[in-house]
Amino acid sequence: MQIRAIAFDIDGTLYPNRRMYLHSLPSFLFHPMLVLRFGRVRKEIRKKAFDGGFRQAQARFLSRASGGRLSETKAAEKIDRHLYGVWERSFRGVRPFAQLRETLLSFKRSGVKLAVLSDFPIQRKLSYLGVDDLIDIACCSEDSGRLKPDPLPFRRLVSALGLPPEEILYVGNSYRYDIEGAAGVGMRTAYLTRSREQKGIADFAFFRYPELRRWVEERLN
Repeated sequence: MQIRAIAFDIDGTLYPNRRMYLHSLPSFLFHPMLVLRFGRVRKEIRKKAFDGGFRQAQARFLSRASGGRLSETKAAEKIDRHLYGVWERSFRGVRPFAQLRETLLSFKRSGVKLAVLSDFPIQRKLSYLGVDDLIDIACCSEDSGRLKPDPLPFRRLVSALGLPPEEILYVGNSYRYDIEGAAGVGMRTAYLTRSREQKGIADFAFFRYPELRRWVEERLN
């Protein structure tokens, strides 16, 4: 089956995870309890489904995690200002994986649609990574009311691309959230990992973008 679209996770997939952790340090140093509680909330909320109002539900969970010391309104403000806001600003110093733009540009020239699906707000991340002009569709799982690996964010991505899922390749660095999630709705998958021999159900495993480029181009020709 021909690959007509390629979708990517962002964090840890378009740039190294270690840089994500490094640029998250300011939030942890200045607001350690907020970061720890937020991490627990994300794990808990990932198991649940919301028909809408994901941000409100997330703030409600954080308010509860604070023992009521934070109102839902204050919790939402802290998430936006001290977490999402700080992460977005610190992203200016993040550099993408080597050959990322060249790889995406090659796919684009071959007529392949390009998309991203992230669990976190995308904001200006693609611009800072220097690939915003190459991406056709950008989706955030939060907008669906559910986080990966729930099928709904992936189904919305498939709908936005307007293609059968088997004609879409999803690229991610999390086996549980990206590979299992995308494969669960019928997409083909490419797993970004150092352990290529442990690709599991993924169609392909790679660690450098030129490897992905060669693998895809062989299936486009």
